[in-house]
Amino acid sequence: MSQTLRERRKALLRDEILAATHQLMAERGYAAFSMEELAARVGVSKPTLYNQFPTKEDLVATMAMQLMERTFAQVEAASEASPLQRLLTFLHTSVRLQIEHRTCAMQLWLPEIIDLLERHPRSHDYIARIDARLVATIEEAIAVGEIDPSVDVASVVRIFNALNISPSIGWISVSGEPDPERLADTVVAVFRQGLAPRIT
Repeated sequence: MSQTLRERRKALLRDEILAATHQLMAERGYAAFSMEELAARVGVSKPTLYNQFPTKEDLVATMAMQLMERTFAQVEAASEASPLQRLLTFLHTSVRLQIEHRTCAMQLWLPEIIDLLERHPRSHDYIARIDARLVATIEEAIAVGEIDPSVDVASVVRIFNALNISPSIGWISVSGEPDPERLADTVVAVFRQGLAPRIT
């Protein structure tokens, strides 16, 4: 069944609000922005904003879910690839998107955001599924010889997350702005080379 014009407008407004939330969090952090500021940025009234998202916590949890779902949608397209290639696709996509949009996944893993996401059952369950999928994919890559079997899974998970979580932190560096595609390629190469099976 096709959406009505009203439903399409509501969905577009929702996406615009979530995009503005992401930008405000990137610029100011979670604690520093207000719903009033967000409404002004989007150009809607506070009642309209609260009609879409009853609380700031609901808003941020929904934004985090949307970001994770969009990244994983691209990874799902590579479902026929090998386990290592699926890991590399996710890493490449996430790093590239963060650089292109000048955002930082690390903001989603600050203690107050983690606490917020854990209180929302849908986001908590989704994060648990992502983690389980990541662990299973790493275990599969080790089992088929794509990752050195001498490394432990817990370490690989943390290395993966460390490479993924803050590629845009250095945006004020004197080294200049990185090219999103080249940076993502380099991060993927570091991960691949660092975990390649050792030749004896």
